[in-house]
Amino acid sequence: MATINLLALEPHKVSRDLTGYITYLYGAPKTGKTTLASKAGTALILAFERGYNALPGVFAQDIGTWGDVRAIVRELKKPEVKEKFQTVVFDTVDIAGTLCEKYICAQNNVDKIGEIPYGSGWNLMKKEFEEVVRTIAGLGYAVFFISHEKDKLFKRKDGTEYNQIIPSCPNTFNDICKNLADIYAYTEKFDNNGVAQVRLVIRSIDNSIDCGSRFKYIDPVIEMSYNSLVNALNRAIDKEAVETDGQFVTSERNVQVVEKNLSYDDLITEFNELAGLLMNRDPAAYGPKITFVVERYLGKGKKVSESTLAQVELLDLIVQEIKDTLL
Repeated sequence: MATINLLALEPHKVSRDLTGYITYLYGAPKTGKTTLASKAGTALILAFERGYNALPGVFAQDIGTWGDVRAIVRELKKPEVKEKFQTVVFDTVDIAGTLCEKYICAQNNVDKIGEIPYGSGWNLMKKEFEEVVRTIAGLGYAVFFISHEKDKLFKRKDGTEYNQIIPSCPNTFNDICKNLADIYAYTEKFDNNGVAQVRLVIRSIDNSIDCGSRFKYIDPVIEMSYNSLVNALNRAIDKEAVETDGQFVTSERNVQVVEKNLSYDDLITEFNELAGLLMNRDPAAYGPKITFVVERYLGKGKKVSESTLAQVELLDLIVQEIKDTLL
C-alpha cells in the first residue's frame, strides 16, 4: 500500500500531454483509430486483431489469450520497458473482453460465464478486466481503447424510441472503458464535397452518438488526427486555465501514483523482525500491543502466522501500524 500523507497533497494540475490520459475511440473499420492511437508517444499495440498490417514502424504484440495479457502486464512493470513505451493500445476491447471471459470460465471450470454459481461470474470477469487496465494505467502508461460501432434502439421513459450509435463492445467491458476514459470519441465518416473523409466526434449535440469528455471546453468535432486531438485538448485546457490564472496547468505527463507491489513473504519476515525487536525490549509491555494490532486487522484470536496470501494488504497495514505506533 502506498504511504498516505494528506498534508503533503498538492493541487492537481491538468496536463497538456495526451499520453497522460485514457482515451476510448470507436467507429467503423479503417477510419484511422489504430493510426491515431499509435501516434501517442511510443505506443505498444496489443493486437487482439491484426489492425496494424498497413501501419509501418508500429510496435504490435499479437494476443491470443488473456494469459498473454497477464504476461504483458508483468513485462510492463520492468523499468526498461517503461522507458521504451508510453502508451498501451487495446485493439480491440471487443475481443479483449471475449478472451477475458474465457479466462474466467477456465478458472472456474465452466463453459459459460453464467454457469458460475450465484451469478458471480460477471463480477469476477469485470474485476479481472478492470484490475488489468488499472494496473497498466497505474504504472504510468497512457491507455487507448479501440472498438467498432453499432446502432442500438433505446426507449425513453415516456415510451418514445430513438437510435444511438454506440461501441460494439459488450456492455460489461464497454462500461469499464467509458468510466475510465478521459476522452470518449467516435470516428465518423462524412462526405466532403464528394470526398469521403473522417472526423472525430467528442460531443454529440443531438445525442445520436454516445461520446463525451472530462474536458468541458473541448471542441465537439475535430479533424481525425492525433495532432488535432492534442490541439483540441490544449485549447480546452487554455479556456479552463483562464478561470484559474493558469496555476493548475502543466506540460508534464499526468501519471497516476503507482502502488507498491506487496510481497507476502517479505511482509511476514518484516513483521517477525519487528515483533522480535519489540519483545526483546519489553515482552510484558509490547506483547499485548502487538496482539491488539494483529487482531484489529485479522480478527479476534488470529495470528500473523495463520494469515493467507489473500490477506497481504492486511499484513502491510499491520506492519505499517507497528512502525508508526510501537517503534
